[in-house]
Amino acid sequence: MNGKKPRILLVQPTTVHLDGTPHKTRWRLIMGLMIPLMAGLTPDEYDVTLCDERLENINFDGGWDLVGMTTTIGASLRAYQLGDEFRKRGIPVVFGGFHATLQTEEALHHCDAVVKGEADLVWPELLQDWRDGKLKQVYKADKVHDLKNLPRPRHELLKLNRYLFKAVPVQASRGCPYRCSFCEIPVFYDGAYRTRPIEDIVEEIKQVVKITGFKRFQFIDDQITGKHKFARELFKALEPLNIRFSCLWTINSNHDDDLLELAAKAGIFHVNIGVESISQDSLLSMNKIQNHASQYKKLLKKLEKYGIYYSLNFLFGLEEDRPGVFDETLKFLHEVKAPEAFFNTVTPRVGTPMRTQLENEGRVIIPDADLYTNNFRCMFVPKNMSPQEVEEGVWRCTKEFYSLKSMFKRLLLPPGKFTWQGLTENMLFYWGAKRQIDPVDYY
Repeated sequence: MNGKKPRILLVQPTTVHLDGTPHKTRWRLIMGLMIPLMAGLTPDEYDVTLCDERLENINFDGGWDLVGMTTTIGASLRAYQLGDEFRKRGIPVVFGGFHATLQTEEALHHCDAVVKGEADLVWPELLQDWRDGKLKQVYKADKVHDLKNLPRPRHELLKLNRYLFKAVPVQASRGCPYRCSFCEIPVFYDGAYRTRPIEDIVEEIKQVVKITGFKRFQFIDDQITGKHKFARELFKALEPLNIRFSCLWTINSNHDDDLLELAAKAGIFHVNIGVESISQDSLLSMNKIQNHASQYKKLLKKLEKYGIYYSLNFLFGLEEDRPGVFDETLKFLHEVKAPEAFFNTVTPRVGTPMRTQLENEGRVIIPDADLYTNNFRCMFVPKNMSPQEVEEGVWRCTKEFYSLKSMFKRLLLPPGKFTWQGLTENMLFYWGAKRQIDPVDYY
């Protein structure tokens, strides 16, 4: 390497459309955490470049010595294409992330090494093995990280002007204490739920503000309120920082008035909640035991009380879903005047309990349905509907919820705390829904 720093390219591959073409845009709503975090984990003796492929083209002949890629399910096909291209040029490729962890043998056909699970404890070892010419095919830490003294993700290496929401991703915990059968989170983290030291989180936020000037943050935790005591202490520590932040939590967190009040004081501007279904039978069918549909209206009112803007996630095609579930869901959303909602077919990943059950029952008909962007394909035969009914119902919910009539009823009749923020985002999704674009694809 002629005495120069080895050049490492870290890539966040884009997703692909149904026709196989990569999904490219001039901007996206939010930035990711994984490649900035990997840059932070990389020792100073390496020259690191980041590439969010959705926003920029990859220079395959940029003189890279090693390429690392994070692989989400939806970006895995593109990661394979990119891995093959780099390897044709003799450049070794390392995959990590959810897809490579769950589908390691498949991924190894397109890369030289896979990091299974978390990379924090094995990335330096992998880099040394590579320099010594002893790169192994699989790296997996023999213990979980205690999340102390994590390096600051190097967000400044991204093209920050290409992200509309200037909200920097930050992580306070990893994993989830629940075991929903459709979800890969417990599989990836081996069922563990861990939290970072609050003083580390605060210090990281202070550094990010100093370096980027941004004062909006997005906690990407799958469940930031998995331990209410921790969440309350975190929100207390955030209040003096004078920041704004968004996060995810489960709807049963809304029982905790102290937590809601502290979150509001700390600067929360949006919480995303996976309610998944308004049917209690459907919730139980996927082991979503923490949700109680009969309490949704009361719990969402609490968010209004504290001025916390929210969005809700729904899944369709569940075991107890019937054709009427779409109209019932839309009726519920208009009754509560939900400011924002996202609808999807349930797409359990390989390795999850729900996917294993469906495969054992011979009901999976489109195994790769979750690999593409901008589609709501139903990957299996539901018990009480046809796959086509599910797909059509999801698109109908999306279009009707983000119609001008619906926006008027939910956000303007009468105007309320969520009107301005809601109209801004709803109009973007209205424009997309008319063009058959899944709102999630903007992220």
